[in-house]
Formats: sequence, C-alpha cells, structure tokens
Amino acid sequence: MIVYTSGACYQTRVSSPWSSPARKKPVRNRQRILTNVRALCAVLLTIFGVGLSCANAQSQGDAIPDRWLMNQDVIEMLRSGLSVRTVIQRIHDSPCKFDKSAESLEALRTANVPYRVLMAMMQAPELAAPVKGRIPTLIPDSTLVEVVLSESLDTAAQKPGYIVYFRVLEDVRIQGLRVIAKGARARGRLLDSRERSRTGEPARLEWNMMDVEAADGQRIPLRGGNERAGSEINQERSVSAEEGEEFRTFTYGSRKVNVPAPIQASPIAPSPSERTNPKQ
Repeated sequence: MIVYTSGACYQTRVSSPWSSPARKKPVRNRQRILTNVRALCAVLLTIFGVGLSCANAQSQGDAIPDRWLMNQDVIEMLRSGLSVRTVIQRIHDSPCKFDKSAESLEALRTANVPYRVLMAMMQAPELAAPVKGRIPTLIPDSTLVEVVLSESLDTAAQKPGYIVYFRVLEDVRIQGLRVIAKGARARGRLLDSRERSRTGEPARLEWNMMDVEAADGQRIPLRGGNERAGSEINQERSVSAEEGEEFRTFTYGSRKVNVPAPIQASPIAPSPSERTNPKQ
C-alpha cells in the first residue's frame, strides 16, 4: 500500500493473518514432525528387515541336515593338522558311514591314520537305513538337555501357571544324529511365584520343565526344574531369574524321533581354530 503525505511517498505493508509469522510457524512444525516420523519409520523398517533376515538365516541353518562322515573326511582332517583327539571327537559327534572293508582299512593305514582313530572308526555305530529321507532314532530316558532362559522372571511380574520359554544351548546327538537342535524351544511352567509376605515368609520363584522340540517337530517331555528363594536375613521383597541363565534338564521317558537323513557332500573342512591344534 502506497501513502502520499506532504510530497513524500511511503510504502507500507498491510499485515495479513494468513501471511503472519505466527501462522507460518505451525506449518513449519508440522513439516518437521512429518519428517521425523518418516525417518523413524524408515529406521524401524530397517531394524525389522534385519531381524527378519537373521531369523530366516537361523531357521535355514537349523534346517540344514547333517552330512555323513566318511573315510576320506578323516584322512583330510588329519592332513590339515587336526589333533587325534579332535578327529575322534568329530567321529563321536557325527553320523558316520565308514567303509570298513579290508581294502579300505589298508588304504587308511597307508595314509598314516593313527591306531586310535582307526579304532574310533571301527566302533562308530551302524545307523539304520533312511526311510523316506529320515532315520528313526530313540532318545533314551534321562538324556541331558542344557537350556538357557529366553526371558527374565520376577515374582512381581509373573504368577503361578505362567509358561516360561527356554532355548537349547547345544545340539543333543544320539549316535551322531542331531535329535534336538541348538536353539530349539523348550517350555516350563511356574509352580510358585510370590513376594515376601507380611509374616516374613521369604519370596519364592519355582518352576518345572514341560517339554522341548525335537528335530522332527515332536514335543519331548522333560523332567526337572529350578527355584529362587529370598533370604530371611536380607528380606528381599521379590526374587528373579535373569534372561540368559543356564540350567540342566533331562528327557522324561524314551521317545522315538525321525531325524532327517544326513547328506553326502564334499569332505569336511576344519575350522581355523581346529586347524591350529597340534597333532597328538
């Protein structure tokens, strides 16, 4: 707007409610909020995608069947520098398909395979023939299963009857076959969960084991359990068990499972840590 006064010309700006800084500020704030929300969504999607890919990789790794350990595998492991003890442990922990004929034994002796390794190969169990790609295997009663807590427990949070989840710490093998895989889910149930009483009775947390998932998907019953109890001296109001704590449990009764048959592949390559072991 132009105003003429006494020969002078002045230009003034008419303020508008739609162009004032007070009205533009909320718009800028909304844009900033939308930008932050988009960035947060992108981060969350990235984290979710990484977690999903890791979970898929873990499940695919668990689904990979074992492979047969054969005569040439033993020769290659010894030539690579593995100790006799490590090779024998591999024989005990693997499904074996050794050729024990006189000609093969002579070839093993020619390759300087130590006597202790030859004896371990001869004593390796003969596995049943696969049926539709699976080998029936018996898990004996009281087979040790080492587990780790998948979540934290606290008397202030969980009550009796709560289902507790664990993960299997190491593969469970029978005759070299992996009957329960590392990372398989095990379950327990809280029997008692109470804080310190007004009468001075200590806080208590107790659970028993229920079952664990076998290699063929069966639920194998477990026995055993554990407990946490407060101290009568310190008078804790509650007790807890932390995620990652390790426990020992045992199978309850014998159970037959159908393990995926091992595959026949190229000779096993030793890990770098094993390769550095001196030969014994």
